[in-house]
Amino acid sequence: MNSVVEITDMLGVDYYYVSVSFERNALLLEKPRGLFAKNIKSRIKLSEIKDVSVMNEQGVDTLSFFYDRNWYTFIDYGNHIVSSLKRNLMFI
Repeated sequence: MNSVVEITDMLGVDYYYVSVSFERNALLLEKPRGLFAKNIKSRIKLSEIKDVSVMNEQGVDTLSFFYDRNWYTFIDYGNHIVSSLKRNLMFI
C-alpha cells in the first residue's frame, strides 16, 4: 500500500511518499519503484515502536508512533492506511 508519511526528527519535518508493507516483525517503508520521489528505505522493528497514538481530527484518521528518535505520522487520505497499520500494530 502506498501512502505519505511525515517523519519528524531533531532537525524538522520531512514528507515521503512510501510503499508500506509488513515483513516478519518489521514495518517496511520504501520509495515505490518507478516513481520520482525522495529516497527512503526503512525497516522498523515492531517490538521497538513506542507511544502509538491514533486520532481523528475533523473526520481524518491519523496514526503516529515513536521509533529510533523519530516521530512517524500517517494520515489516512482515503487509502485506509491507518486501519491497516492499527490491525498490524495492535499487539504492540
